[in-house]
Amino acid sequence: MKRLTILASAALLSLSQLSLADVSPWQLEAHDEDKDIKVFTREVEGSELKEFKGVTHIKASVNAFVALLKDDPQATSWMHNVIVFDVKERVSDEETVIYTVNEAPWPVTNRDTYIRSIMTADANGVVTSSIKAEPDYGNVDEDFVRMPSVDGAWTFTPQDEGIVEVVYQVHANPGGSLPDWLVNAIVVETPMETLTNLHDKVQEEQYQNKTYAFIETAMKASQSVAQELVNEELAGEGIVSE
Repeated sequence: MKRLTILASAALLSLSQLSLADVSPWQLEAHDEDKDIKVFTREVEGSELKEFKGVTHIKASVNAFVALLKDDPQATSWMHNVIVFDVKERVSDEETVIYTVNEAPWPVTNRDTYIRSIMTADANGVVTSSIKAEPDYGNVDEDFVRMPSVDGAWTFTPQDEGIVEVVYQVHANPGGSLPDWLVNAIVVETPMETLTNLHDKVQEEQYQNKTYAFIETAMKASQSVAQELVNEELAGEGIVSE
């Protein structure tokens, strides 16, 4: 029972963290019916840049998406306007610190930052890759504007018939000053173009037939907790489980 309490507490903590910012309801901004991609945005109090959420459904395994996210050299080939993606520290197989540069149209200065990425899995095989900026991690490059904050996540949820629901959600502070037209374009183009590229990229052969210990461990741990609860209930009724 203690393990179940810990899991429940962790879930409540995650929900409380998501509710810290004052935000407005989601508004649908764009819909690509052919690719089944929807992009939503919402206002965040005190921020000139809206939070975005891109949602799509792709026939692939969750492991294939994990394999793609772990393929660092390929990131710039499908992540919209990311022109530098350089892993600076590998804390573990699931945690990395990455230096990124995002391209901006002339005459706007390109943005850079350091991002800590952490992958986790739950009992149902749902994988979340959280991303959070650590702007003071490395030295400031005067050629770029340092982004003071980036908070978001990739979430891959397995569904029926081999389909995975993909959610790409981010809120960022780009730093400096940006024209309104660019601010409005960023929050729609970024998820739309990235998810469009993802549809094709994740199907490449090198990302297929992969397995990851952190996913299997999360699912097995949950099964163990469930079995312990069943055993406790049976014991309370005087029944011995074999």
